[in-house]
Amino acid sequence: MKKLNIEKYIPAGIDYGQEIKWLAAGIGASCFYSLGFLFRFSAERGRLFQRVGLEKVLREGAIMADFPEILDKSLMGFGLLICGMVILAVYHYFYHYQGSKSIYLMRRLPDRWELWRRCLALPLLCTAAAVLLAGLLLLLYFGIYLLATPAVCLTPGQWQKIWQAFLPAY
Repeated sequence: MKKLNIEKYIPAGIDYGQEIKWLAAGIGASCFYSLGFLFRFSAERGRLFQRVGLEKVLREGAIMADFPEILDKSLMGFGLLICGMVILAVYHYFYHYQGSKSIYLMRRLPDRWELWRRCLALPLLCTAAAVLLAGLLLLLYFGIYLLATPAVCLTPGQWQKIWQAFLPAY
């Protein structure tokens, strides 16, 4: 199997190891921040029950808060990471203007996409990873919400409420 040469996808002279560490830290921090959903969900689920002696009993007429309300801004870290990737792409582009001004060499190369590949590859890869991970966490958290909430406490149309929360009303 051929080993991927990451140096072809970043501007020459940049410490790609350090950049990858920062990107991994950003993804990790976004995942960690998203765990706030579990704390809010646990608190909301706890409000559905009351203690009768040593036993937990479901409250009469208890209704669970809607999923988008509990999710709140748990996935906001991924949005901030994606905004950071725009800044990183701009930094990669202007990096070519520093020092030896390699922008002039990059523009003369036979492959006219070389400059853009070096400026955009790592930010686009991280953006794709962030979107994929945020989507997977959304599905995981929705599954936890549906499976751990008593069925009588759920209001109908939770999936549609997710779409309404993320898309503007028409």
